[in-house]
Amino acid sequence: MLNEQQALVLALLGRGEAPAELRGLRGQHAGRERGLAAYRNNLRALSAQALGGPFTRLRELLGEEDFAAMAWSFWREQPPERGDLAHWGGALADWLQARAGADSGLPGLARLEWALQQAERAAEVALDTASLQRLADTEPARLGLRLRPGVALLHLEPSVWAHLGEPEQAACALVWREGWRAHWQRLDAGDAALTAVLLQGGSLDSALQAASAALQGMDGAPDYELTGWLTQALSKTWLQSVDVIDPR
Repeated sequence: MLNEQQALVLALLGRGEAPAELRGLRGQHAGRERGLAAYRNNLRALSAQALGGPFTRLRELLGEEDFAAMAWSFWREQPPERGDLAHWGGALADWLQARAGADSGLPGLARLEWALQQAERAAEVALDTASLQRLADTEPARLGLRLRPGVALLHLEPSVWAHLGEPEQAACALVWREGWRAHWQRLDAGDAALTAVLLQGGSLDSALQAASAALQGMDGAPDYELTGWLTQALSKTWLQSVDVIDPR
């Protein structure tokens, strides 16, 4: 019985033949075989529909037909593990990496779109405005700037930026949610280095040092100033709170 069930599942996923009792049926029993084919076609359409929501740019880039074929191949190799299909797709970037390579830009684009989807599903947390006082009365070595749920920093290859209509140079993208909509923006080297340290739980002092180091050697690069990043963090709802931490 178990082997028959496994054969049926594999047939539905297009990874094997239908069980023997469903092959070559005629007459009134042929409906079973047609039903299996119809169910498989429904799954194929569902795979494209499920991925088409979070991966809109990838769908536009590939075109409807190629995107649907890609979604069905991904479904057959890594089918959903949960009933809520909004949770399916996190492994697509690695799957594309193994098949198309980073230079195609497809894995990086998938990572960006999945991060945007995750940001929109992240918990809503208000800014702790009282904690901002710590910026004025506590030394940076004892401060940690906590970013809101859903904020993510991604290093994207030049090919990804080309797909996004941006200059083809490796850089980092910051993802966050503002209201109920996810956004992204390209960060310069200093802001990216600072954000990376903060996301890892490092102190503001170590983040500032990393930002300054990232600007060293760049022609005409000024010393790093926190004001620009902080203004954006407050106006674009990146920041959750300023916390006193143990020096690291």
